[in-house]
Amino acid sequence: MTDDLSTWTVLVGRVAGHWDRASLKVQPFSTTPGRFAAGAKLCAVKEGKRQLLAVQDSRFKAKHWILEVGFTQTPQAEALKGAELYIHPTMRPTLPPDEFYIDELLGLRVVTESGEDLGEIEEILETPAHDVYVTPHAMIPGVGEFIVKTDFENKVLMVRDVPGLKTEE
Repeated sequence: MTDDLSTWTVLVGRVAGHWDRASLKVQPFSTTPGRFAAGAKLCAVKEGKRQLLAVQDSRFKAKHWILEVGFTQTPQAEALKGAELYIHPTMRPTLPPDEFYIDELLGLRVVTESGEDLGEIEEILETPAHDVYVTPHAMIPGVGEFIVKTDFENKVLMVRDVPGLKTEE
């Protein structure tokens, strides 16, 4: 885990308001066991300001987590209403081999089998059928017929040379 809060980029929840006197009421975006348990660390981001929170106690109530983070006054909790809660990528559960988190594709360089550079993945569109990886020069369906190899170590996604894959320049 890193002390540089700017690297905490995985969104796991949002502060919906306060509970009781100074507890935070959190809308969770993560179902990972222990994510909001006592001892968990979260980075609260509101209006560009980042703050490290250490969960001292928590309970689940009516679709929300109620978190005790050491606040003693209601205004402290109210000030975080609307804040997004992040964790560091290393705090995510480890996935089985050949599986990845979708945001890990962002920034990968896309090249065709023949070596043509299609740019870096800048956006991922989620569609009912499959994801679509968007680069400055192409829109690549995230399915096996198009993807040859994903090399996270070298940050490269190799795709098949398919007519029409490249967008007009």
